Amino acid sequence: MNDKQQLEKLRRNYRSAWDACQLIAHRNAELLRTGRQPSDEQLINEQRAVEAVALARNELQTALAR
Repeated sequence: MNDKQQLEKLRRNYRSAWDACQLIAHRNAELLRTGRQPSDEQLINEQRAVEAVALARNELQTALAR
């Protein structure tokens, strides 16, 4: 895999993680707007999604810095 292909793969991974995180955060925010509390599992899933975005972003930034 060449550098350009690797960067595209990392960009796709980042975008996928970002989209998943946004979806989870939106669902949890919607629960709060309607007066309900997200479950512990839903909050854990949101935290994991945030961590996945951070990891994907770091991998992409590292590759771009090379």
